[in-house]
Amino acid sequence: MGNTSAVSCLNEGGEGVQLNKYLTARQLELVQDTWDILKTDLPTLGLTVFLKLFQTEPDLKRLFPKIVQMNDKNELEWEVDRDMLQRHAVTVMEGLGAAVESLDDSDFLNSVLVSIGQTHVKRHVKPAMLKRLWPSLNHGFQTMLGEVYTKETMEAWRRLYSYISSQMKRGMNDPDAKLACDDDGTT
Repeated sequence: MGNTSAVSCLNEGGEGVQLNKYLTARQLELVQDTWDILKTDLPTLGLTVFLKLFQTEPDLKRLFPKIVQMNDKNELEWEVDRDMLQRHAVTVMEGLGAAVESLDDSDFLNSVLVSIGQTHVKRHVKPAMLKRLWPSLNHGFQTMLGEVYTKETMEAWRRLYSYISSQMKRGMNDPDAKLACDDDGTT
């Protein structure tokens, strides 16, 4: 069989979805063009997204024990270590940027996203939680892009986030799946 991509090996059941099933060429262009603007200030974008997430989804704070402070009764406090949150937020935004920069290689992108899903499930993130990030991410994009963030652009980002989430969910649903193939194309 020769060398095949990790995703092809992982997806013997035909689950390997290509990005062009989610986004049109125009939508890909909109995402890439607006990412060029967004990437100029990842700390602000990331902090905007995560502060909004914690405001609208306070129960998710428990997933961030190093960032969210606990009181002496072991209860979550509203206080957040902003420096640590910003570092995490920048890491997440850099990951999003890596995804945007890999949009032309669905197999590679899928393998990275499946791996990220596997990592997140080990941190007690459930697949259903992923959709809860979109409103905060959307808010961050609106805040940073202003008038450039049109309905068409928002729809392109929403579709990309749907794609990212679907691939991460695959990793969450099979956290022990191997992401690399042997030379004969088997796992």
